[in-house]
Amino acid sequence: MSRRSSTAFTDCSFVHSRHQTATKQDLTPSTLTMDYDKFLTRRAVLSQPSPIRLFHKMALESSEPVINMVPGSPNDDRTYLVGAKFNLRDGATMELDESDMRVAQQYNLSDGIIPFREWLTELTVKLHHPPTYGDENKEKALRVIVNCGGIQGISGLRRSEAVTISLKSEEDGLNIEQLEEILSQYDPTDQQKWCERPKVLYTVPNGNNPTGKTTSLEKRRKIYALAQKYDFIIIEDDSYYFTQFNEPRIPSYLSLDVDGRVIRCDSFSKVIGAGFRLGWLSGPCALVTRIFYELQYTVQHASIFAQVVVNKLVRQWGIEGFLRRADDLRDFYQRRRDTAVQAATTHLTGLATWVVPQCGLFLWMKLTGLEGDSTSFIRSFAIKNQFMMTPGGLFTLEKRGPCPYLRASFSHVSEPELEEGMKRLATSLKEASAQQNENA
Repeated sequence: MSRRSSTAFTDCSFVHSRHQTATKQDLTPSTLTMDYDKFLTRRAVLSQPSPIRLFHKMALESSEPVINMVPGSPNDDRTYLVGAKFNLRDGATMELDESDMRVAQQYNLSDGIIPFREWLTELTVKLHHPPTYGDENKEKALRVIVNCGGIQGISGLRRSEAVTISLKSEEDGLNIEQLEEILSQYDPTDQQKWCERPKVLYTVPNGNNPTGKTTSLEKRRKIYALAQKYDFIIIEDDSYYFTQFNEPRIPSYLSLDVDGRVIRCDSFSKVIGAGFRLGWLSGPCALVTRIFYELQYTVQHASIFAQVVVNKLVRQWGIEGFLRRADDLRDFYQRRRDTAVQAATTHLTGLATWVVPQCGLFLWMKLTGLEGDSTSFIRSFAIKNQFMMTPGGLFTLEKRGPCPYLRASFSHVSEPELEEGMKRLATSLKEASAQQNENA
């Protein structure tokens, strides 16, 4: 994010036969030449790869055997785990042999172990057909790296130095008219004003957390066209991509990205396991490489043990096997979604409103009869009536008075618990209403 103009938008709303792909009408490159440095802080512009890890990388990636005396890592023969066997839920087994365990217990490349990175690149290309894959412009060309479980979203933006602008959302994604109105204030012929324009749009296009809203393909095309016109980067945080309930899945911003202005963030948290803390970033090499440099000097890399385990698992399945399991998981969450909506209809009609989510793990509800903020309501009634939901105000960048919304997760509780949870919420709302009437 450029310190010269560190403004970001936030959208807090937003091949394989199961996946739509972009059509030729989407693929119109911008007339602008991408200058990636203007999107970076001074620190990022000046960042360089770790020199020690650079030589270690040279040894690891050599096609010939190398006696590598660079890393200050423990001796392989003095680690204690020499093998492992995992029992999978479908009755199959997976084994890690001694060579796997040697890799799992050592330092490795900051952008991820090579076979895992190769598999993720293959998956990304299969699903999204990025126009910049293999581009002759090396700065613009697609690069994929392993990441530590995605990005921090709103909580991260709150701690950053970025100036943020919240955008309103609609049922099919962010409000385009508001976005255009904001952007139109920045005239490209006024150099000083143009330099102050927003540089980044952060968006969750599928199953937006907390609202569950999904941005339509039509809006994605319009937003990408605005990114070309006003020259900003799109950060596509798509942790819920595999939980889209409708088929085919909507093409990603990455699939529309003819310019190299999209950084896509994927995660295994919803499809394999949140505890692995593994995800991957895809985007233009010039920007993804700067993130890679930051990893080198901070966490060094995502857990190598987790990478070895997940790489072994997805390679045992193969890409088609992984996608079948992702579809099974989507169907499971769709059934839970249906149960949650039915329970809300039974118990909360007249007390709350909601839009049926087309993706994700949450039901976003507006408490229509509640005076005041949902946070105080939850504090007063939830534990007393033995349920818990998340107050909606926690998901906003800007405090704008009382927030009457609640987020209910339907992913990990049983169907009977969903029914009972909605019933207890209804009881609590009636108690709160009675209390308000007494105090009136």
